[in-house]
Amino acid sequence: MTMRTKNIIACLLLLFAAQAVSAQNKADAFIRVMIDQIKSHKNVEMVFSYQIGSDSKNMSESQKGHAWLQGEAYKTEMADQQTISDGKTIWLYLIDDEEVMVSNASEGTDNTPLKILTSLDKSYVASLTNIDAQGIATIELANPKGQYKRVTLKINTKKTELKSADIYMEDGNKVCITVEEMKYDQKLDDSFFTFDAKKHPKVDVIDMR
Repeated sequence: MTMRTKNIIACLLLLFAAQAVSAQNKADAFIRVMIDQIKSHKNVEMVFSYQIGSDSKNMSESQKGHAWLQGEAYKTEMADQQTISDGKTIWLYLIDDEEVMVSNASEGTDNTPLKILTSLDKSYVASLTNIDAQGIATIELANPKGQYKRVTLKINTKKTELKSADIYMEDGNKVCITVEEMKYDQKLDDSFFTFDAKKHPKVDVIDMR
């Protein structure tokens, strides 16, 4: 291999490295703008559909869900459970079992679509893999030591809104979320983010604090 060839290869490697850094910076920027957009509103409601499974051939039927985020408070409604938090306490309502597990929010995991998005920490390495003609960016997030091994986001760069998220869990399962609608700045009082046991007299409340 001649010195000239080595120099050309070295230049190409530097170019590819620069492009990789640029892609990561763009990915981080898209994510930061999207998260800042969510946080700029008093509250956000996400209407979504989701599937759970280990691979494309073993996915559950698509279910509808709702998620709300207001400051540190959040609430999700899914087919068989609700998760409600006022930022201090978490109520996990298992509808079919007629049970509510009560725990401290500091001990809980970020297990709602909005909480996952707004809790992406700096330990995740982001890379921009594609932007299509409609301005939809595909971003890969990797964190070998995190609760979520990998997250694939699709973001509408024109609206800085999430389109979908595929979340790969460390147990081998994955959750596929498709956002159908985003609503902002609704009138939600504090009681919306608490579980009212009086409205569910047959539910067994289990305090795990």
